Amino acid sequence: MRKSRSERIVFTCSAVLLLALFVPTGAYAQFGGLFSAILETITGPIGGALTDINQVRSEVLQTEQQALWPVALIAETRNYIATIRASYRGWMNSVFAIRVNSAILPASRGFESEFLSAQSGQIPNIGQSYATEYGSQPAIGAAPQLNLQMMDIEDATAKDATEQSMAADQATQTMLQTAQKIEDQAEITAPGTADMVAAEARTAELASIAMQQKLLAYQLREAAIELAHRDAVLKQSTINMQNLNQQLLNRIGGGQ
Repeated sequence: MRKSRSERIVFTCSAVLLLALFVPTGAYAQFGGLFSAILETITGPIGGALTDINQVRSEVLQTEQQALWPVALIAETRNYIATIRASYRGWMNSVFAIRVNSAILPASRGFESEFLSAQSGQIPNIGQSYATEYGSQPAIGAAPQLNLQMMDIEDATAKDATEQSMAADQATQTMLQTAQKIEDQAEITAPGTADMVAAEARTAELASIAMQQKLLAYQLREAAIELAHRDAVLKQSTINMQNLNQQLLNRIGGGQ
């Protein structure tokens, strides 16, 4: 808009000058007052209006840079993000990449490698690896029914917990990658789009919290299974004691 107005002004001035050059002297004397009026209008009201418009635009831009997207603060924030990323990202990645494998025997090392792989695709192999490492469930009749049931549910709980940990490790890697992408976006985000990056960060935060709640729920289930196991042992001990008392009474002739 500003450019087109300037072009029109230049065109009008050029036209006036051309007329002044090519129009005869007598005609110029006749139309001299008109040319003077046109020039005065161009350099007066129109020029003043353009100056006022440019001043208002400059003030609006300055206000936007100070209030809506402060340039100095944005630059400071971007420099801070770049400093944090350069200082800590490599170190944090190296910490998360530390290997904690410690098994020695071949079967144990294979099983440990699977449940520390952070790959949910390895979950179907856990059942066989678990049985190889800890033994298979005895056949029905090979042990008291209560013992078989406790072994079965505790094997299931242990395998479930292992599989949950593998899925959680994989989800953690995904969340770390997401966090790094959000951090990169925060450094280069344009004014006015910061809310979008913040919303993405909040979504990732909620996903992380949901994953933590799921793992916490599984820890509670494991605690419940452990309590149930202790209770089952006490019940079995009570039953065994009652049977022993009854056998003693039968032997001394006091049983019914």
